[in-house]
Amino acid sequence: MLRSGLIIFALLFASNIFGQDVDIYNKHKNDNFNFPRIPAGMTFDEFELLSTRLRMQDMIGAMVVPGFVHFKIKEKKYGWWLVGIRAAGYGGLAYLSYRNKSLMNLLFNPFAKYIDRHYTSDIIVAYTSLFLIGGSFFYDWFHGRWKLHRKQNKIRYKYAPLIQLSYAPLPSGRRQAYLQAGIRINF
Repeated sequence: MLRSGLIIFALLFASNIFGQDVDIYNKHKNDNFNFPRIPAGMTFDEFELLSTRLRMQDMIGAMVVPGFVHFKIKEKKYGWWLVGIRAAGYGGLAYLSYRNKSLMNLLFNPFAKYIDRHYTSDIIVAYTSLFLIGGSFFYDWFHGRWKLHRKQNKIRYKYAPLIQLSYAPLPSGRRQAYLQAGIRINF
């Protein structure tokens, strides 16, 4: 009875967590009803990249799925590299498991080197595996955010209105010039 109650509670709790976006900041704009004017030459991929936002929910997805952020921003080459790197990290942990080595014993037991003659190679495999798994996550998240912002800025620059600067004489007829800024929009 208690076990089934815990299972039902866990399922309800999990559906409540994954049914909503996890954020630590407020979002003031309603994305569902904001229809911006799309420039004539913009492709659907460019529009999709401009409307992409990386949220805390995407960070959780990047913890589970290697290369999640890079796949989301259409950088498949980086995404597949991250899949391979994280698979190599999991392969190292599988190797240690196959050899019946405890990861916690290798990482936190300073006296294990006196018991096992393969301690140094096993500890190198353990730390390298953890570095590959953690490093692939952080690279996916931070490099993916940087790449997304860079792509969005390139698209905004491509379709931004042109700003022209021109010199014109002062209205009083003096021979000085002043800087006049104007915005010219080409369609």
